[in-house]
Amino acid sequence: MKQNNTTKRIAKNTLMLYFRQILIMIVSLYTVCPKQAIKMVANNEGFLYPKINNDLCIKCGLCEKRCPVLNPITKESEQTEAYAIINNDEEIRLQSSSGGVFSAIAQDVINQDGIVFGAKFDCDFNVIHGYTDSIEGLADFRGSKYVQSTIGETYKECKTFLDKGKLVLFSGTSCQIAGLQSFLGKKYDNLLLVDIICHGVPSPLLWSEYKKHHEKKADSRIVKASFRQKDEGWKLFSLGFTFGNASEYRQTLKNDAYLKLFLKNVCLRESCYDCKYKTEKRLADITLADFWGIQNVYPELDDDKGTSFVIVHSDKGKQYISNLKNCIIQEVALERGVKYNMAYLFSYKLSRKRKLFFSDLSKFSYEKISLDKLVKKYTIDSYFAKCCIFVRRILSKIKKKLRSIFF
Repeated sequence: MKQNNTTKRIAKNTLMLYFRQILIMIVSLYTVCPKQAIKMVANNEGFLYPKINNDLCIKCGLCEKRCPVLNPITKESEQTEAYAIINNDEEIRLQSSSGGVFSAIAQDVINQDGIVFGAKFDCDFNVIHGYTDSIEGLADFRGSKYVQSTIGETYKECKTFLDKGKLVLFSGTSCQIAGLQSFLGKKYDNLLLVDIICHGVPSPLLWSEYKKHHEKKADSRIVKASFRQKDEGWKLFSLGFTFGNASEYRQTLKNDAYLKLFLKNVCLRESCYDCKYKTEKRLADITLADFWGIQNVYPELDDDKGTSFVIVHSDKGKQYISNLKNCIIQEVALERGVKYNMAYLFSYKLSRKRKLFFSDLSKFSYEKISLDKLVKKYTIDSYFAKCCIFVRRILSKIKKKLRSIFF
């Protein structure tokens, strides 16, 4: 009897997870609803999920027909090529997370009287999707945004531009690209899709509390934010804030609380631990990432200012890469770049601390505990983990020494 109850519970949990994944995908389809019966509502972790208003729903089934989980979008097999790319414009490169290739592609689109969509900060430094038709406007889209972005009405806006014959570049995470494709319902020759190798998206609630924490410490409002400052180098990037009173905060990935939570996979959206879009058969024409490990592949391209890893999935994507101007472009074997970007194919393991962290975050109060102490509780390494890190460092040094001697 006990075994039967356990089996039923596992089956129930599996079924609930399946339906949750379906609902997650409706996040990209709520704009399809003819009655606007689907709204996005934040859960207790701060992530946006769809909520259906049954009083407005007419049971037309359109959301189910367009859902990429129920109706997976297939893509014809096309040759995949990979490149290491650096934008020769030093200013743009330093403002970018890696090599600045996104700006180079986007400038080409703008120069053809096109429109570029991407993630940017709003006036309160929340992360949203938006668009621009100017070269100057591209600055808003530079740099990584380690928060779940709000799509808003951008799918509708994208379709409007496409139907008018405008050239459109739409950039986002792989799941956002799948959502757009499902929403559009057909292919457009005037649409260029660009996705990223995504680590996962942290909670907007955590980001909101983190901003409040630093504004309280600085006793001033944030006027500028950056997730990927390169002051101490590309490999040791920093998270930084500038405040209205001219004070600043800046810490590297090893010391900043938010980045530690992110990189230790404690604060990601639940679906990110089992992402269905980490695959070689991408819907995007071009995939962008940091070329971690470039020092081992093309040392001459490693000046610690950032190099882009670019994967091309279509003839359209290849055409744009081939037409890039003012860029250093070096073709590379796909597997050599993916070796240092395994998030291209695999999701990160669900942290055992995640559930407890979000439970504490939902009850967070500055009067009871500081955010620094809360974060430290969930990011401090165990003694065993510290030993493993130490051993890996020693082995890495030995490996490099042997390589220098024998090769």
